[in-house]
Amino acid sequence: MEIARRLVLSPKTVSNHLERVYSKLQVSSGVAATLDATQHGLVGSYEPE
Repeated sequence: MEIARRLVLSPKTVSNHLERVYSKLQVSSGVAATLDATQHGLVGSYEPE
């Protein structure tokens, strides 16, 4: 897992933190979190050239 490697953490630690974040956001994945953020205007949508 890239995040774990860059932060020098175990993949399980990163996974646990992500699960807690997703729970607080009431989503089940990073894709769902990104979609929710886009729908609420927190990030712009991506339009390829």
